This record gives sequence, structure tokens and C-alpha cells, in this order.
Amino acid sequence: MEYPVKTETENKAEDISGFITALVIAISNYSLYSKEHESFGEFAGRCFSALQTIMQEKVEIMIFENELIVNRVPVRNGGLHINNLIARMRKKGVLRVEILQGVSHHEMTSFIMDMAQTGQKLKGYPNIMSGSVDFLVSSAPPEGYESNSVPAFVEEGVEKVRSAFGSGSVFRQVDIKGLEDVVMGFISVFRREASILKYLSPVKSFSEYTYTHATNVSLLSVLQAESLGIGQEFLYEIGLAALLHDAGKLFVPKEILEKQGKLESHEFEEIKKHPLYGARYLAKITSLPHIVPVIAFEHHIKYDGTGYPSPGRNDKKQHVYSQIVAIADFFDALRSRRPYRESMEIEEIFVLMKKCSGTDFNPFLIDNFINLIHSSLNK
Repeated sequence: MEYPVKTETENKAEDISGFITALVIAISNYSLYSKEHESFGEFAGRCFSALQTIMQEKVEIMIFENELIVNRVPVRNGGLHINNLIARMRKKGVLRVEILQGVSHHEMTSFIMDMAQTGQKLKGYPNIMSGSVDFLVSSAPPEGYESNSVPAFVEEGVEKVRSAFGSGSVFRQVDIKGLEDVVMGFISVFRREASILKYLSPVKSFSEYTYTHATNVSLLSVLQAESLGIGQEFLYEIGLAALLHDAGKLFVPKEILEKQGKLESHEFEEIKKHPLYGARYLAKITSLPHIVPVIAFEHHIKYDGTGYPSPGRNDKKQHVYSQIVAIADFFDALRSRRPYRESMEIEEIFVLMKKCSGTDFNPFLIDNFINLIHSSLNK
């Protein structure tokens, strides 16, 4: 029996998949143990050896849309390892890595340890270069864009959110990768557009409120986080969590969500369950940052520990990221027209926010948010 001979292209793709697998395993191994552990040295060595099999003048790893591209070849085989590496690169604020031919074993090992560290940007290396989100994110507007194109860009974000959430099928599967692209694009816009709040997307119909609201809350949350000096990786996590804060509404009957009138008490009780539904659903998606289901659960828990879904006062303090998203959620909800009430003016909302400062909201974050809005609208 004759076995088919693999083509050069197939062999190359196999070698690339082998390198990606070795790289992710080495990163994961360091996360579990340390550089002193003998197994880490072994896996780092395998990664370096696999790198040599695909090395030409350089090895280029990049994310384009939702695909991992290595040396201009899409990586099709690799399964969870591909998703793992994409997620790690995005968290580092990096969409492209170039490893040059002169890279040493020590340098590659340091890079692997660097990729395993959370809360830190990638360091600089003589033979390993990384590209920042500002220049490489495909969903970001081009360098020469005009300010009047920002509304269209934000509207495109709404459409991507709608597409990511799908049509609310019985499977209720959310396209997480599509949402990651939206967040990266928003972060890039903030680098260029100081008055972004002028372009918060309006709700055109009651049925699209969930998608538009999620987009606006993400924008407002990233704006707050950046003003507080929160690092690039955490901007991404907060922006993604804000997009998904209401994911639990996928499990609430549509007739309740879109009811054009005041909710009955039993209907409101069902609505109040959406943070719990969302947290349970998001916790099962292992590729998400751990803070995402936390924010989904806590965004209606107040600063003083009251609120829902947990009854009464909670001893556990609401996470500061949840506090940021809760402020964005409250502000955008009141400035949006709903079936049962008209939208409110910004200054009216600020009056309510100040009244709730110290009970519903973190006083420092409320003052910061109000100052940010005033500053943005005056530009």
C-alpha cells in the first residue's frame, strides 16, 4: 500500500503548527511552574528547536482579523493552541511579533517568560520585535482619517457587536473574537480622537438597544480606565468585559426585553437575573479574561453592597472594574430613549449620579467621570 507523499507546503504548515504548539506549551508551563523547574527548560528548548525548523531571515507571527498568520501562512492546525496564543498576544496589546535569525536560546526563553507574565507589556529584545495595537489593529481607522469619519467607525462597531451576538438562536453563541477586534479598534480611536464622547452611537430602534448600549458602555469604560492610567492589557479586558456586561440578556425572553411599556413585577424579577445568567455563561468560555464574568455579575451591585442579583448588602466589595462599567452603564442607559421613558439630558444625569455618589457609585470615579464628560464635550 502506497501512502501519499506530503507536499512542501503541507510540510511547512506542519512545521509552523509544531512551533506554535511548542511555544504555547512553553508559555503555559512557565505560568504553572517557574524558569527553575526542569520541565520549563525542556519545553523552552523544544520551542527553540521548532523555531529553527521554520526560520528563514525571520519568523513573523501576526493576527489578521481572527486568524493567526505565521510567515504569511494561515495556521489551520493547532486548535486551542492557536486561540491561546491569539488571546495572549491581544492581552499584551500586540498583533505582530518578528523573531530575527540571530535570536539566541536565552533570548527566546526570556520572551517566553515575558509572554507568560500578566499585567506587563512586552520588553524590548535585540532580535524579537513586537508591533503595538496603535499601528497594527486591522479594525482601527487609518492614520489619515478625518474626525467626521468617527461616527461611521463607531457605527461599524455596533454592527460587529450585533453580528457577534448573532440573532439570539437557541444556542446563543457569542463570537468572542469579533468582539476583541471591536475593543482593539476603540482603544486605537482613543489615541487619536479626544472628543470621542460626541460620537456615542444613538439608539435607532428598541430592538437594537442591547447592541448599541454595549458598544457605548465599552467606549465609556475604556475612556475612564485610560484616564486613570490603567495599562494597555487591562484596557482591553475592561473594554471586552463592558461589551459583554449584558450578555445574560440573551437568556431573557425577547418580549420582556423589548416590551414597550412598564414592566410587571415578575418581568422585572426576570430582568434582574441577567447578571447571574451572564456570569454563568461567560465563566464557561475559557479564553476570556477572568474579570469578564465578574463584571457581568457585579455591574448592578452597588458601591455600598446593595443591588442585585444578590439580595441585601454584600460584604464583598464590588471590583473597581465593575464600578467603572456600572457608571458607564448607568450614564448610557439614562441618555438613551427607551420604550417606557424619554432620554435625559446629560446635566440631569449628573445630578442623579452625584446624589448616588457614595451609595450606588464610587465617589472618586463619579467625579472623574463627570470631569471627563465635561472635558470631552468642550473640545
